[in-house]
Amino acid sequence: MKLFGITAPSTGSGKTSITLGILSNLKNATSFKIGPDYIDPMLSSSVSGNRAHNIDRWIQGRRFRRSFLSSASGYDYGVVEGVMGFRDSGMDIDLSTYFYFKTLNIPYLLVIDVSRLAESAYYIASGFLGKNALGVIINNYYSEKHLRMVSKPFADHGVRIIGAVPHSETVSIPERHLGLYLGSEVSDLQGKAREIGKYINMDFLESVPDVKYHTDDTANRIGESSSIWIARDNAFSFYYGSTIGFLEKIGKVSYFSPVRGELPENPDFVYFGGGYPELYAGDLSGASSLRSAIRNLSESGIPIIGECGGLMYLESSLKVEGKSYPMAGVFPGSSEMTRRLTLGYTELSVVENNPLFNKGESVYGHEYHYSNITDDTQKTMKNVRGRGIEGMDGMVSRNTIGSYTHLDFERYGKRIRKLVKPR
Repeated sequence: MKLFGITAPSTGSGKTSITLGILSNLKNATSFKIGPDYIDPMLSSSVSGNRAHNIDRWIQGRRFRRSFLSSASGYDYGVVEGVMGFRDSGMDIDLSTYFYFKTLNIPYLLVIDVSRLAESAYYIASGFLGKNALGVIINNYYSEKHLRMVSKPFADHGVRIIGAVPHSETVSIPERHLGLYLGSEVSDLQGKAREIGKYINMDFLESVPDVKYHTDDTANRIGESSSIWIARDNAFSFYYGSTIGFLEKIGKVSYFSPVRGELPENPDFVYFGGGYPELYAGDLSGASSLRSAIRNLSESGIPIIGECGGLMYLESSLKVEGKSYPMAGVFPGSSEMTRRLTLGYTELSVVENNPLFNKGESVYGHEYHYSNITDDTQKTMKNVRGRGIEGMDGMVSRNTIGSYTHLDFERYGKRIRKLVKPR
């Protein structure tokens, strides 16, 4: 495999667009996103045609390296998109792109947004061009004269220019309150990626060393008969690749669309990830048969996990722009959309046993939402880091668990195995 990274001096430089452009030029490629992002991996997966993965030692713990190496196995190319600026972390442990590239020995391309720069672009870039730098990609130039001005200092100092992508409104990916639009919502995503890709000289791959990675077989298949159902559509789409891969190892994974009112058939476990339930509140509310089915499954003791948007669906109602919509009603409370963003890593201390964790344990994840939840149901975990539901998280009803915190199931595999058993 040839493995390389994409980074930039600052967020908003075009890392995702360049990653998509490069993926459009590769066959049998996979992609990785540093940090807890869900949307960028979905976009990359839509272009590559293969599952994307995250790299995050806060969420994955010490096994982040093993998970990464296992996920890279079997592909000819791996593209690792960085998070924020190259050195940015904002935490008391180093979670920067620089840390991961150095630790995993990943050579990288540096993306420079030159929309407001000329010769100064080189002097900004030079502080980020370490020994593993393969070269730079100039992004967002406005004219050939502008490009010549930007390029000259790089050429004078012997820095390789891998590509130069002109400014274009037609290939931009629209954004909303939780980030970029999903791949399924972007018109002609493949075409946009190919358009960007044609400006990148892929000859740089000759400088990328070949590395062999081996599959991690430590998680043996233990439950082919376990019926695992995952909600997946535009309302529920935030899932880690490692989580899905782990669930595939311990059971038979099937998908259903709550927006279309599809029902899971004889499930042993149901999983609602995060996403945009607020954009589809009318459809979710109108699917009354599914709402009743989920409530009945919970009451019968079938394990259900709802994270963030999934938790909002498991509440009794969801309020959007002043209108209240009935939801599944597993929990008696309500959720409401607000203008306040809650974003960051979480650390939870388990204060009461729940179906996954025991009192006294610590749990690590992240939260990302614009909603509030009002629910008197007992919470089993306290936020040491993060906001949760007024400083608490982990609501439980029988074997149903609801939390604002998103988890990587692979990290907590032993607990998930114990929960997910054939009836």
